[in-house]
Amino acid sequence: MRKINWGARLFLLCLLLWASFLFIFSNIYPVADVVREISNQKIIENKSRFLSLQQIPGAFQLAIIETEDRRFYSHFGIDPIGIVRSFFVDVQGDQLREGGSTITQQLIRNTILGPEKTFTRKIKEVVLSVALDSFMSKQEILDLYLNIIYFGHGAYGAGQAAQVYFGKSLSALSLPEWSLLAGLPNEPYNLDPYSFMNRAKERQKEVLQHLVDAHYISQQEADAAYQQKLVLKHSKA
Repeated sequence: MRKINWGARLFLLCLLLWASFLFIFSNIYPVADVVREISNQKIIENKSRFLSLQQIPGAFQLAIIETEDRRFYSHFGIDPIGIVRSFFVDVQGDQLREGGSTITQQLIRNTILGPEKTFTRKIKEVVLSVALDSFMSKQEILDLYLNIIYFGHGAYGAGQAAQVYFGKSLSALSLPEWSLLAGLPNEPYNLDPYSFMNRAKERQKEVLQHLVDAHYISQQEADAAYQQKLVLKHSKA
């Protein structure tokens, strides 16, 4: 009997592991269904209105992707480059930060896992993110993310954030307004425009530069948007 070479054995082992992975997260623990259920519960609890991607301006979607996870449509739930970079930073700093997290990982963290920062939780986050990317479309992942992520000042989801900060629907915001919002999920507490407008503006500058780099707006448009004074919903006269 001809011996199976090691390459073939390794291929069969990987195939078996992948089949087991798919079986577990589609039958034993249907990760996509769990994320949908928890997301819907959060939307109800936060008294926010669900917005489909068709109701969320494409420009705002682009700003979020370019700022939070520019390889969102090409990776498989995790960004290996970001993870490696984050790992070395964590080891050098002797603590676990959230660098390298994709939109998919953030969705997993905000539904299934919670905010605790441990290496064990990080491993679970990576596994679940790959699983979610396998069973849920990129469009649905982005849609759920934009509807439940925290924007600060009690605002969950992009639609609620537009109302809390500007008293408008998301689709009615101007470039200066929605570019400010797009930077908030990174650090919603420290970038809250009501408390830290200077920090929020600096983050807005980064968002606008990402849009320039993506050739969506010109540098002149970015500079003009950054310079425009913003009037928040509850600003003092």
